[in-house]
Amino acid sequence: MSVRKLTARIIAVVIMMTAAGTTYAQNHDVPPVDPLAFDPDFRWFEPIYEADLLDMKPKKRANTGWFATYDKLLLYGTRPETFINGDAETKLDNGSGHRYEIGYMLPDKDTGWLFNWTENDVFRADVVRQERINRYSLDDLEGTADDSPAGPPFGFIVPQEDRNNLGYNTRFYDVQNSQNMIKFDSYELNKTWRLEPYHYGGILEPMVGVRWMRAEDINLRQTYQSTQDNITGNVLLPLPNPILAGVEFSAAEQITSIAQITDNEMLTAQLGFRYFKHKGRFMYSSDFRVFAGNNWQCSEAYTESELTIYAFGQTNEQPTVGEPPITIQRDRTTPTFIRNEEFLVGFDVRGELGYQLTKAISVRAGFQVIDIGRGLWRYGTEGDWDQDYQMFGGTLGLTLNR
Repeated sequence: MSVRKLTARIIAVVIMMTAAGTTYAQNHDVPPVDPLAFDPDFRWFEPIYEADLLDMKPKKRANTGWFATYDKLLLYGTRPETFINGDAETKLDNGSGHRYEIGYMLPDKDTGWLFNWTENDVFRADVVRQERINRYSLDDLEGTADDSPAGPPFGFIVPQEDRNNLGYNTRFYDVQNSQNMIKFDSYELNKTWRLEPYHYGGILEPMVGVRWMRAEDINLRQTYQSTQDNITGNVLLPLPNPILAGVEFSAAEQITSIAQITDNEMLTAQLGFRYFKHKGRFMYSSDFRVFAGNNWQCSEAYTESELTIYAFGQTNEQPTVGEPPITIQRDRTTPTFIRNEEFLVGFDVRGELGYQLTKAISVRAGFQVIDIGRGLWRYGTEGDWDQDYQMFGGTLGLTLNR
């Protein structure tokens, strides 16, 4: 066992022992409370004035009861480590997502619960737009279609499955080769405590909980082949495909997709804190969480193909506008699966500056960094199953009663 993995396991054990001890030590006899006790008149939009804040103690500025936040995330993500290009992980690609939080702080006990959902998707692929053999449909261009009502601006293509790309009046494939395609989701449930304010008004809220994360990584390779690639004079040479046998006057095109989709299901224990301080209408806050646990990995691989065959009428005739395809054939191979398990350690840190607009509503901006140390599988059989993954960038959001 490497020193790095041994250290990670020791840290995880310390975190889980601390969590267990803290949970055991808390008071389990807390009586139920009124869930609307924090503000029964719901005056969230009531204006707030500087005079209201001057003599207010830090303890009074820290709200109790229900609270909620929303943040728009613009987080960059690191690329996967691959056997083909081992230096790819030094590059970053932009992503976007959302963060939602909802919680409740007991008014008299200074303890509560916090639920958090964070999602951030990164997409980066080399894309080549390939126009298809039959670029237009005469029915579209004339605004009519057989057995279908006309619709603006181009009507409807028959058959419907071979219609133009939505929003375009030409037919094409976007042929993709993925570089960094990953969907990340994180769900947290934390028990929180609020300590007494420090001398200069700052307040610390320790927390302990569980975190469930999902990361779906996609490795996609697409190729496009057409009889238009094999023209000798005016003679179309068919694709090397058995389906073209016996079709004397035809043109055809085929797009093939080789996909490897790797799912990472991570369940971890978590320990952290939140620190915040009010100064006039402004609030400075920072969050730090460290987590450790297990990652159950599964990679699925399959190949899909779509073959379109056209009939153009006469011997040696080049493709013309308006002829519909005579057949569309779609095939998919039986998926194959590979599974694995890894141990992981990571952290989540963010800092924000908020400005109070009304009695209970404020806006805020800040940054966030999520680091999964090792233990993530990316890029299927072309990548290692013990990779790291970092996301960092800016955030912009709203808070209610927090």
